[in-house]
Amino acid sequence: MIDFSRYFLPGHQVFLEYINFETTASRPGKRRMNCKDTIVARLSDPVGVKVTFNRALSFEPDGIFYLSVTFSCFLRFDPRTKDEVDWHSLDIAGELRTGGGPILLELASRASLLISEITSASGQPPIITSASTRAPKDRGEQAEQ
Repeated sequence: MIDFSRYFLPGHQVFLEYINFETTASRPGKRRMNCKDTIVARLSDPVGVKVTFNRALSFEPDGIFYLSVTFSCFLRFDPRTKDEVDWHSLDIAGELRTGGGPILLELASRASLLISEITSASGQPPIITSASTRAPKDRGEQAEQ
């Protein structure tokens, strides 16, 4: 597992990259809400790594809405330690999933907050998703329309 604090300089700027909110026609009834997190890391050699975190909410069967929020940050390499790792052959996103706690927590927290704000904009109670991340697989909760 990579110690991100060793290979990257402290401090990074987080920015909102993308939002997609689509309302859909739906019928009354129970639906399963799916919350899927996706993590992508792109090497920007020799400067650093761009980390992109996406959280998407959808329903089964289709209905209510689809919401996708993407935040990114850029991690700058520490020039003193950068060359200790072969960044071209490393699964950086996989390493972030297992050891990127503070970085992913910051991105997931912002996505969670924005999802809550968007889903409450119509006067309904907000949907509050976890500020933490798990392995990139669907997390489901029951929701009623």
